Amino acid sequence: MRFVVLLIVVSTVAVFVLQRFIVRLATKARTTERVLADGKPTTAVVLDTYDTGSRVNTIYVMVRLTLRIEDAEGVPGFETTTVAPISPVKLPDFAIGRTIKVRVDPATKDVAMDQPQR
Repeated sequence: MRFVVLLIVVSTVAVFVLQRFIVRLATKARTTERVLADGKPTTAVVLDTYDTGSRVNTIYVMVRLTLRIEDAEGVPGFETTTVAPISPVKLPDFAIGRTIKVRVDPATKDVAMDQPQR
């Protein structure tokens, strides 16, 4: 009987954690779409890269990028960190010191990469 109760509790917690993860992913996707559509174009210099160890579809590498965003229309430059799925073929485009195209939301400073990652 204790095992059944424990199993139910663990299952319930797992469902809530998974739901939270899915909502977070969906929110990130909507933010990225919004910034790509409405954000101001600028460039960013890659300051640091880190392989998170996660993969998407066993191909794309989830990479944490530290970026220095250059001045955009109404947005002074700043540093930020983001995580993105990048094709192994495109990894050299995101090496330290490289300049990449991004878009920035002036109000929230949300950043979306505006160049092929795959």
